[in-house]
Amino acid sequence: MAAAVERRGKWAAQTPQMFRIGLLQRALAHAGATVTDESSVVEALGLAPRLVPGAVENFKVTYPADSALAARLLATAKD
Repeated sequence: MAAAVERRGKWAAQTPQMFRIGLLQRALAHAGATVTDESSVVEALGLAPRLVPGAVENFKVTYPADSALAARLLATAKD
């Protein structure tokens, strides 16, 4: 069942998620079915990826509508 969740203490993960290649390869070699992305693979090793501030404008461009939004953001960006 889908339901809303309490959002305090939550954060949004953005792409790309960066890890040293050796660590990521080791984590992926031990990945199970419950991992969802690079961070969850590293967390499955018992490690805590560093969180860094991001910007809402740094979104993943996947669908045509994302490209249109990116174009609008770039057209209105202040230097």
